[in-house]
Amino acid sequence: MSQAQLLFFQEVIEMDIKKIDPRDYKDIRMYGTRIGEKEILEWFEKCNGAWIHDGNPKNPHAKLSSGKCSNAFFECQVVLEHPNLNEILACQLWKKLVKSGIKKVDWVIGSPYAAITFSYEIAKTFGATHGFAEKDPSDPSGKKMVWRRRTIPEGAVVLQIEELVTTSNTFREVERAIREGNKYPVDIISTVGVLVHRPPKLPTDYGDRKVVALVEKEVWAVDSSECSLCKAGSERVRPKANWEKLTGK
Repeated sequence: MSQAQLLFFQEVIEMDIKKIDPRDYKDIRMYGTRIGEKEILEWFEKCNGAWIHDGNPKNPHAKLSSGKCSNAFFECQVVLEHPNLNEILACQLWKKLVKSGIKKVDWVIGSPYAAITFSYEIAKTFGATHGFAEKDPSDPSGKKMVWRRRTIPEGAVVLQIEELVTTSNTFREVERAIREGNKYPVDIISTVGVLVHRPPKLPTDYGDRKVVALVEKEVWAVDSSECSLCKAGSERVRPKANWEKLTGK
């Protein structure tokens, strides 16, 4: 990252503290040079929102809440909690979605919870109405979604947005909720816009759905008995509680 980019990023991070009007950066967000994956990952790392194992077995690796081991960890919320970064990243994804052929969008839908603010910013870039699915309170797993507070007009073009995608489960569940819960049939675009796409293998085939992402990284999650890092002697730790140990910062 160049010195100019570092200075720009530092200004953006400090905007909330300094109360600088984010509209001052509208020209950079909307019309400036595209921010690449490498720079975005550096933003994540600076916000303590990303870690990727370097392959050295002397260094620890992640133990996920599922109990499985992983070679990387992303937490989009700690990046998106900065409104200015949220808006900048949304504009970057908007450019990529438009380049992929998406022009007309009537509604943009996110999923709970981190994707709500991100999808809202995407809706602004398309001049679209924003909405979000909700977790079904009757489902103890928290995976089932419902659509019940708003009605999308018949035939409206709907774009789905996610902050993080590992598998197709969440965005397909949101699609199901919309199709079953909305009063009228709608046209859901086959492309899903994503901030971080982290499947176990790239490229990934989601059949009738396609992912357009700002960041794409192969991230595996396996039982400790199958973990190559465990077998090599790497210690596994919970990321949030051991961030300094994990990242070496």
